[in-house]
Amino acid sequence: MPTIQTTYAAQHARWVEGMVLNSEPGVIISREVQTAAGIGFGKVAIRGAGEHQIAVSAAGGKYLGLTVMDITQAGAVVDVYPQYATAAVMTKGVIVAQASVAVAAGDPVYFVPATGVLTNASSGNTIIPNAQWDTATTGAGLAAIRLA
Repeated sequence: MPTIQTTYAAQHARWVEGMVLNSEPGVIISREVQTAAGIGFGKVAIRGAGEHQIAVSAAGGKYLGLTVMDITQAGAVVDVYPQYATAAVMTKGVIVAQASVAVAAGDPVYFVPATGVLTNASSGNTIIPNAQWDTATTGAGLAAIRLA
């Protein structure tokens, strides 16, 4: 039998996108993925065309929540809920997501409507109601978002 794995990381990543950061109470709902290419973990989910559907962020979309990581997804692309999958969407709690710029703990959370990119800059962006960055970054990187 051939060797399958010969090296191991000395240390695993601290966080990954879409990770539920702690065990404090939160609200996670399920929705069907409408977008043909699927939707990644830790990404902005907007309301889809049908009831109980979500789509990737797009101009004019109505924010619903952030997608939660699910290691059981068997799509062709890693770290993505494929089209028609049932996705977990956090509407309240603490989740890890990719900040596009340096953020400070307590900053408000905004997203670029056309792309879903997360930031603390308000100019031309949509605020996520009752959300704030819970940890800081010195540039683009993973940070915790507290959804209230």
